Amino acid sequence: MKALIGLAAAAIAGLTAGGITAALPGSPTAPDPAEGKATQVRVTAVVDGDTLRVQDLARRPLGRVRLLGIVH
Repeated sequence: MKALIGLAAAAIAGLTAGGITAALPGSPTAPDPAEGKATQVRVTAVVDGDTLRVQDLARRPLGRVRLLGIVH
């Protein structure tokens, strides 16, 4: 039993050391998107509660857009 607890503690420590730093606020994981840049689009379909299919105003499909921070 003590070996199992030690193994679990080692696994948690390893995962915490290796993965938690990327989730910390203020630690960049990728370049910031163009902030302040707005594009007008037309919604063509609602895939689910927070995913839309959109196209630009020239009717070229742009793909799916996922809305972040939506609380159901």
